[in-house]
Amino acid sequence: MNRRKRAFTLVELMIVLAIIAIVAAFAIPNLMRSRMSANETGAVGSLRAIMSAQATYMNRHGVYGNLANLHSEGLIDASLASGRKSGYLFGEIETGFDYAYAFAAAPVEDGRSGEKEYIVTQQGTVYEADFDTTAMSQADGTVWVPGEGNVPDSFKVDPGDHPDIWTPISE
Repeated sequence: MNRRKRAFTLVELMIVLAIIAIVAAFAIPNLMRSRMSANETGAVGSLRAIMSAQATYMNRHGVYGNLANLHSEGLIDASLASGRKSGYLFGEIETGFDYAYAFAAAPVEDGRSGEKEYIVTQQGTVYEADFDTTAMSQADGTVWVPGEGNVPDSFKVDPGDHPDIWTPISE
């Protein structure tokens, strides 16, 4: 009895590969958008955690603290204190005052790990903007001075005074 073994032909394999490529072409961009959205949501959540930690720190010490202070008190986690978390860079905008703070978040890879920048101040509002922070990935440290180094001028100590750049996020 002569049985012929059944195998896939080259054409059948090519059709399967073409179908997989088409499905991937739709799935990968959606996956990247979902990841960016999750990173942006995480950045806002981290800034809200900083805001809450600052209230506790102020009650304990009578002044606001930096990321290292907040971490040493156990108010924020180590990754946030290091200035990098969930595809975002975090830094303190230099205010020059003990009774004011501004913390910001910028995507590590603008347009890939996130599109929006965020900022929170002692007034308790989180603001968002969308400007070019590509150079921020080389930011050194967690204290940022707008206009110096890789920190854009758009990071303002009082974003509420700049509605052309910053938009408040509703709760």
